[in-house]
Amino acid sequence: MSIEAKTGLVVVASHYESGGQRAEELMEAAVQSMKDRMVVPAVGSKTVWDAADAIDVCKEFKEQGVDSLTVILSTWVTDSLLYVLVHEMQIPVVFWAVPYTETFSIGCVQHFGSALTTHGIPYDYVYGLTNDKAAADKVAKIAEVGRIMKAVGNMKLALVGPRQTWRVAGPQDTTNEEWEFSEKFGVTLVHIEMEEIMEAAEKISDEEAKKVYTCLKKRTGKVLAEESSMLHMTKVYMSVKEAVKRYSLDALAAECYPFYSGEMNLPSSWLADEGIILDTEGDIGHTMVMYMLNLAAKGGATALGEVGSIDDKEHILALAHEGSTAHSLAESVEQVQISPSGERGCFVGLPLRPMDKVTVSSIQGNGIDGYQVLVESGKVVKASKQEWIDGGEKLLVKLQVAPKASEAIDSLMASGMDHHLLVKEGDYIEMMTLLCKYMGVKKVTF
Repeated sequence: MSIEAKTGLVVVASHYESGGQRAEELMEAAVQSMKDRMVVPAVGSKTVWDAADAIDVCKEFKEQGVDSLTVILSTWVTDSLLYVLVHEMQIPVVFWAVPYTETFSIGCVQHFGSALTTHGIPYDYVYGLTNDKAAADKVAKIAEVGRIMKAVGNMKLALVGPRQTWRVAGPQDTTNEEWEFSEKFGVTLVHIEMEEIMEAAEKISDEEAKKVYTCLKKRTGKVLAEESSMLHMTKVYMSVKEAVKRYSLDALAAECYPFYSGEMNLPSSWLADEGIILDTEGDIGHTMVMYMLNLAAKGGATALGEVGSIDDKEHILALAHEGSTAHSLAESVEQVQISPSGERGCFVGLPLRPMDKVTVSSIQGNGIDGYQVLVESGKVVKASKQEWIDGGEKLLVKLQVAPKASEAIDSLMASGMDHHLLVKEGDYIEMMTLLCKYMGVKKVTF
């Protein structure tokens, strides 16, 4: 999946209104604005004057695989013309109104926007010349939203663990909840048994595993586990990578509790630093949201934890988890500790490094009542070594939020949000807000 977003740029005009003569100059400036923002501009081969032009341009955009549609209104046009563009493309759309009074450009956006709102179709608009910085920034953001939505819609997400051959009053090998989630977000869920991963791991020779572990060891923290456990972890890591290749996976959500304790934790950490998400609790929803956050950031790992304690005085939510976070999220590899877990497994312990700005997210819901996504901000403050030890030497995130910690928890409980919280370094509040809008899910805040 390309990390560069692509927007379809088209200028619409009417023979009966003033402003169409500016179409070429408006397009030229828009193209440069997108290139300046690392967005690939796909330019319609013609100015759209009627429905035939609109259909032709849509064919071009579909062939080029654009992520969003940017409609520049050089004049007032009929809503039936704009309908063709929006209905044909079925992707995030932004209307660019130009600041010429005689064109009624902004009025046209308001008029057509009213119709879209009536039918529950999300859209955005900007106002200004096509080289206006703020307007171009927003257009680029919508293109990014489209890129992420397309990636999620094409996502292959493996559920690793027991699921087959049981039912209450529905499908036998999947659940109605899986169907609802898949239909809502477009994600294709792929069932893989944990035994398949483990059996493939057992077939890998010690010699082969030792070669791979020699490389992995260079980016692995302090090891308290036995060498035999580390070789087993390496084999599981290699087996998961082979499954990713075999099933064309974008991410995995794997069983780890109460069985297979520690089997996926260290492989998850290693893989996270290679851009592969392996959730260690079979949490499909949060795996998808992690994928979205990583796409928004164009790389890097996302931490997953749950509230272990709160501190109202410092506004701290102390997040902890079993221990599978990417090594790269510690201040240094020296602060990462690999401890034994289960018969042959391990867990990864580290305090999350200080981060001035983080995006906090979570997901909850179903296909009947709807889904909701937490979109919040905060910062990660430094945890002392003793705090990390007291927290069980696993993952520790000292997440500082704007409201009192107890108020944040009260809000999350009142809205029904689940216990998992995702922490991504950087500010992706606007991006996640737009994704909620275009995906049709409720945005939740503290």
